[in-house]
Amino acid sequence: MKAIDFACRLLARLAQDDMPHTARRVLLAVAAGLPEARDIARFTGLAPATCSKLLCSLRKSGFVYCNDPMHMGYALTPCGRAKVADLFDFLPGSHA
Repeated sequence: MKAIDFACRLLARLAQDDMPHTARRVLLAVAAGLPEARDIARFTGLAPATCSKLLCSLRKSGFVYCNDPMHMGYALTPCGRAKVADLFDFLPGSHA
């Protein structure tokens, strides 16, 4: 798959998704390995307070959990990993 194919398929998939785009940005940032709220806010361009509210909402929805309360670190739950996998279900071999 060429990069342009990937980008177009990802954008089409994101347009179909029902999760608010800001929450999805935060979820994907956690999935990409940014564990701390301040890093996620910086990466996504969201205000720190907004990012914290979104992380709290994602936690309450079962997509992430706080794995480092001292540094406000987060990781995906199994439900969060399933959601991210669903966003990339257009990739070859993703349908088992």
